[in-house]
Amino acid sequence: MEGDEEVLKEEEKAIRTFNPELDRKVGPVPAPCLCLIEGANDSGKSVVAAQYCYGALRSGFSVHYVTTETSVKGLINGMRNLSWDVTEYFILGRLRINELHVKTLDWNPVLSSVILRVIITFMRRNNGVNVFIIDSLTYLLTHAEQRDILNFFTQVRNLVDENGKTIILTIHQYAVDQDLFLRLRSIADAHFVLSVKEMGEKLVRVMQVMKLKGASKGGLTVTFEVDQAFGIKVLPFSQAKA
Repeated sequence: MEGDEEVLKEEEKAIRTFNPELDRKVGPVPAPCLCLIEGANDSGKSVVAAQYCYGALRSGFSVHYVTTETSVKGLINGMRNLSWDVTEYFILGRLRINELHVKTLDWNPVLSSVILRVIITFMRRNNGVNVFIIDSLTYLLTHAEQRDILNFFTQVRNLVDENGKTIILTIHQYAVDQDLFLRLRSIADAHFVLSVKEMGEKLVRVMQVMKLKGASKGGLTVTFEVDQAFGIKVLPFSQAKA
């Protein structure tokens, strides 16, 4: 575990990424907070979620990570390969990971409703955990009724406001209809939209910071690529919208 890990203090509850360029351009995510990370396939949602997981651990928070995208071993190894070694946090219990095997299930609205309720109950009962990350909600929301989705997000919002949890959720943009998506975005404290763009002869990821509670300005755009030796490498053509 890094010797320069910060002790969590009451007066400075915020999650830094510990990526100097990303922290300089975007700034820390406040805690508690509801953070929504949306984007298309391969746009970097899981990488951004993992970066904030690493940052939360380095900032002194405890994290519970629910993944539908990989395994426990796959997540730990994947983060280590990007220079975010969380092995000791996992051994010490500061990082807990659960796999949710969604691709083999026969999805329907009833099943989605049950799992969404189970997730809320699970988060509510884990009082010792500061940060919850769910990567991703897509399967659960795609097959859910609108009332169940709204109820889930209402309960998540309550966990942030009343229980002081920071909850980071990733979701594909096609998971719910746009009218409902507008309502979900409106209750988030932080909202990042990721996409893939072609620049010259290579593909890069673009993260738009649509909303960040406490930030001096919104509409920031950060362009990055995923470097196997460094993790998220912010590129120089990142710029703020006028």
